[in-house]
Amino acid sequence: MKSLCFALAISGAAFAQDSASVRPAASGADGSYCRGGPDTADPGNFKCRDAPLMLLICLAYQVQYYQVSGPHWLEEDGYDIDATVPARATRAQFLLMFQNLLASRFHLALHRTSKEGTVHVLVLAKGGMKMQRNEAGAPSFDVTTKEESVVVSGKRQPISAVVGFLALKMGVSGPVIDETGLTGEYNFTLEYTPAEILTSARYKISLFDALQTQLGLKLENKRGPIDVLQIDYAEKK
Repeated sequence: MKSLCFALAISGAAFAQDSASVRPAASGADGSYCRGGPDTADPGNFKCRDAPLMLLICLAYQVQYYQVSGPHWLEEDGYDIDATVPARATRAQFLLMFQNLLASRFHLALHRTSKEGTVHVLVLAKGGMKMQRNEAGAPSFDVTTKEESVVVSGKRQPISAVVGFLALKMGVSGPVIDETGLTGEYNFTLEYTPAEILTSARYKISLFDALQTQLGLKLENKRGPIDVLQIDYAEKK
């Protein structure tokens, strides 16, 4: 597979001079986050606090952590960013500006490739799907945390809603691919015990068991190709 190297994506897609600052995170930061930009409540301003370069790369290139291959220090030092976004900039234009900012401030260079990894495949469990088809009423999707369980409830939701939730739960381990063949919209309730309290909780049902018994779905792990960003070079700021 031929790799395409990235440096400055498009020369004209950049924040205006002196409109973006990148600096080591101030001490006492309250967690890592990035906020603002196009399609948010504050489209003209973008800021990050105590954000490691790994997070910045994932946001700029719209990928997950497992899709970035690079040195361990990418997840260590945090950075603060304050940038003014040009008026009427689209989301796509903003992401190019963000990518160019990382290239200019961290001398970031990378290329797209693929690697073998774990792929989580969602399929129908033995006995078939147990969700209720629903094509009427207002759609909704809610996640509620109880004392010893998490309840995920959906009304008039496509299977992609379940896949999206599972992708968040799988985190850095690999992508979730839908191979259920299900179409349409469904009502469902999924209640499970978080893995970190599974051994001590009175209500004991793992996410994987709940998927099978409550929704009639199953996650199977397979080996397969995963699209990744290979970091060729980056400098600490």
